[in-house]
Amino acid sequence: MFPKAKQTSHSFQVHKSIRQPLAILNACHPGAWERVGGIPLTVRTLFHLKELEIKKVVVLLSMDRTPLGLQKWHPNLELHQMTATEDVPATILSIAGLEPHFLYLDTAHLIDPRIIHALTVASGTTLAYTEPADREKQVVRAGFIKIEGLRLWAKEGKASLIRKSKTLYPGDLDPFSPRIRGPVKPYFLEVRSRDEARKATRILIRSKQKQVMDLPAQFIDPPFENALTLILCNTPITPNMVTLFGLAVAAGVAWLFWHGYFVLGAFCTFLVEILDGVDGKLADTKLQFTKFGQYEHIIDYIYENSWYVCLAVGLRATVSNNLPVLLAVLLILSDTADNIFYTLAGKWYGKSIDLFSPFDAAFRRIAGRRNIYGFMFIIGFSVGYPLLTFAAVAIWAALTASIHGFRLTRFGKTRKKAYGKRAKRAL
Repeated sequence: MFPKAKQTSHSFQVHKSIRQPLAILNACHPGAWERVGGIPLTVRTLFHLKELEIKKVVVLLSMDRTPLGLQKWHPNLELHQMTATEDVPATILSIAGLEPHFLYLDTAHLIDPRIIHALTVASGTTLAYTEPADREKQVVRAGFIKIEGLRLWAKEGKASLIRKSKTLYPGDLDPFSPRIRGPVKPYFLEVRSRDEARKATRILIRSKQKQVMDLPAQFIDPPFENALTLILCNTPITPNMVTLFGLAVAAGVAWLFWHGYFVLGAFCTFLVEILDGVDGKLADTKLQFTKFGQYEHIIDYIYENSWYVCLAVGLRATVSNNLPVLLAVLLILSDTADNIFYTLAGKWYGKSIDLFSPFDAAFRRIAGRRNIYGFMFIIGFSVGYPLLTFAAVAIWAALTASIHGFRLTRFGKTRKKAYGKRAKRAL
């Protein structure tokens, strides 16, 4: 079995620096060119190699496929494309300047980048399989292969290579993903048809669902987000287009609140919420990342607080005092303070407040933020209590900021105390 981390019996954590071996991509099967998430699988694999800074790649093509313009997906790539025979190991052995070890990937598979990462730090010839039973099929899907193993494959066949290789399964890897703030098993599946490509796309989209979220984002939004992302990933629509459309809807919400259309505005906040989830999932699925997307949190902050200002104006027209204005000020100050606390947590401790402890993860589900406020607006405005609902939202925002401020301070003290105890033990 592939060596596992000491922390758990079912995890593999990478502690070594990444090598930059030659990568050989077997793109001979038509499945390697099926579109998953709107992108051919071979192109998707090249993108992941770029993230690992692997710059030498040989793409094996079938005789009926002409060389394609793959360079644009990896500008710094030293790319070679060659026609392969049915004898794959013999074809690889014929590569001029073949290195003593290389990364081999059959691109007719959707391969989690964490699996590719793990193979680049393998200590010896290691083959990756989709599951334990998969090893008995005697197929070579992906692996880190040394030249001795390649010669064994060419001379004695796959069975000999498999028998003398280490194994890596998706379950061997640490499932925790910092990007989604929780565990998700790495995906690894074969794609040989259009139907399998659609199935792989659904799996890919679901794998992008962030965890440790508020209740609406975790239990209500995903079906809407995933369905819309699945539709859009095979269209020319980009994540930035979705973001801009969401901004247009958000501006419409502000206009509705300003003019006293509280119920309609509240329901439109749900549409903004869905679009906000779709643009991120679409970017991850289509691998379309821009600098504009990096400033999305700033844009969110601006339009969310514009809602509260417009609500204050709209509600001020219905009452004879300045309470709506005071509530808007409290809500905006609380929201700003909460954003500052999250920023400091990332800067000081390298992680979100929501990941400090099980309590913080649980509190995230109901903590004051746009999605929670939106559902409070929908319920409260629909039953005819807009001012009371706005007051409840402002108070909950203040309580949330206070709790997060306390947790940030507390976590720092606890961590400092733990470091002090370790220092004493070391002495």
